[in-house]
Amino acid sequence: MNEAADFLSRAQAILRGNDTGGFTKPSLKQYPHQWNWDSAIIALGLSYFDLPRAYTEIRSLLRGQWDDGMLPHVIYDPVPSDYFPGPAFWKTDGRPITPGVRTSGITQPPLLATVLRLIHNRQPSLDFLREVYPAVLRWHRWMHTCRDADGSGLFCIIHPWESGTDDSPRWLRVMDNITPQNVPGFHRGDTIHVTQAERPHDADYLRFIHLIDVFRRNQYVPQRLLAHSPFLVQDVLFNAILYRADRDLKELAGILNEPAGEIDGWLEQMQVNFDQRFWDERDGLYYDFDICSGSPIRVNTGMTFMPLYAGIPDPQRAARLIEHHWQVPSEYAPDTLTRYMLPSTSKSEPLWDARRYWRGPVWILLNWMLADGLQQYGRDDLAEALEHDSLELMARSGFREYYDPRDGSACGATEFSWSAALAIVMSANKTPRQD
Repeated sequence: MNEAADFLSRAQAILRGNDTGGFTKPSLKQYPHQWNWDSAIIALGLSYFDLPRAYTEIRSLLRGQWDDGMLPHVIYDPVPSDYFPGPAFWKTDGRPITPGVRTSGITQPPLLATVLRLIHNRQPSLDFLREVYPAVLRWHRWMHTCRDADGSGLFCIIHPWESGTDDSPRWLRVMDNITPQNVPGFHRGDTIHVTQAERPHDADYLRFIHLIDVFRRNQYVPQRLLAHSPFLVQDVLFNAILYRADRDLKELAGILNEPAGEIDGWLEQMQVNFDQRFWDERDGLYYDFDICSGSPIRVNTGMTFMPLYAGIPDPQRAARLIEHHWQVPSEYAPDTLTRYMLPSTSKSEPLWDARRYWRGPVWILLNWMLADGLQQYGRDDLAEALEHDSLELMARSGFREYYDPRDGSACGATEFSWSAALAIVMSANKTPRQD
């Protein structure tokens, strides 16, 4: 077996090893349940060598959908585990709109429509698309109606976990304004299998749990959550992914001869308001927006490049992002300190931390999305370099949750499913790099 074939064989073995039969765990110990955006990416990877199993992954994810359209960020395996918070802590059971399976009470970035389009473009199946399209459409409708806090059409997250970038330094100012009170007793489970130095700080985690208690007390009613959550943020990453997903959902509607007027309305509203809300002309960066304070969150992280993935910036703004930030060694480009791209937080930020979760490490998922965005703007050279770094990291350090940008050493959970899945995707689409 040659080196490339062995690499792919090891990636497939991770997905097989983490497979429960109905869904694939992100990792066996650290994340023993089904996660929303993880499953979408896992399904994409599976589709390259086991299409029926990819369909099963998506069906399993959609079984957790609430009656109002919300697709939760976690669907719990009934097998007991040491993961916290477990299903009982969320207290979603017995709500009139919750499904028969146990879930969390918040959502995650919507990658599913994009994954469905990518799978269908390679291996068309109108029957499968017809089966799942209504559920995906209902999720998008929920995002555009139940979480539009100001009529802008932009999605509002109510918890850092909804962003997928749990402890990013862009949340710290907002979190510092939250005073946890009467927080239910709990014991963290995320530091059992991964060292504390690579996970969120205790003070941040306490606020994470306080927010869940706020949601429980408001019984997950969307209007009450927007009225009472002390964390209300319009997130660049989430909204960029949503805009791209809406574009892909519209394409799926066309394939199925379904009406797309509603989707067109979402796209038009987001396009009008996205740059107006997030773009900072002075800094040449996209910043998240804190609804509670009515002000931008001026923290420079890798999420500032996500509008490239959505295809939103005009050529001038895209060039400014790339030339004034992406290619700057003191921020993101390699230098004497870091070798690999893309650090998830700018090295210029005071709280940059090379090994702590979303405060500095390289994430394969972020690299995959941004490589796509760079290609949309004609920067195939930068996209190929990013894919090259991603594949090299996984080849040398294994399929891990994230990586130290300084030396490529592995961090976080071991045998991580979406890294393995994206290794398969990137390898299949790889263009040889000319060094």
